[in-house]
Amino acid sequence: MSVELPVFDISKPLSESSLTSLQDACKEWGFFYVTNHGVSGDMYQKLRRFSGGVFGLRDEEKMKMCASNYTPRFIASPFFESLRVSGPDFYASAKSSVNAFSDQAKDDENQFKLQPSQIQY
Repeated sequence: MSVELPVFDISKPLSESSLTSLQDACKEWGFFYVTNHGVSGDMYQKLRRFSGGVFGLRDEEKMKMCASNYTPRFIASPFFESLRVSGPDFYASAKSSVNAFSDQAKDDENQFKLQPSQIQY
């Protein structure tokens, strides 16, 4: 049995039929294939090695990686808002959340207890 995953080119806005296909892929399979995402081959390989290291940890070590005190900067990203999928009012949610430009958490601040240097990749 072969499975043909939907392929989405995100270099341009998705068409209505692509949005329907994306929704179906999320409901049926939980994943899909993305092209023209702008991630370099080198970065992709680094992410694969790093994620392999994370998923290869014992459960006890994975539990140490949970965020200590994290408030998301945005409830929904502009990309997902551009999909025009019906659902909760993300804009109202985002307005009531923490100001994106607050100094509560700096961009370079590590929100996790386990340091990347502790992961083999």
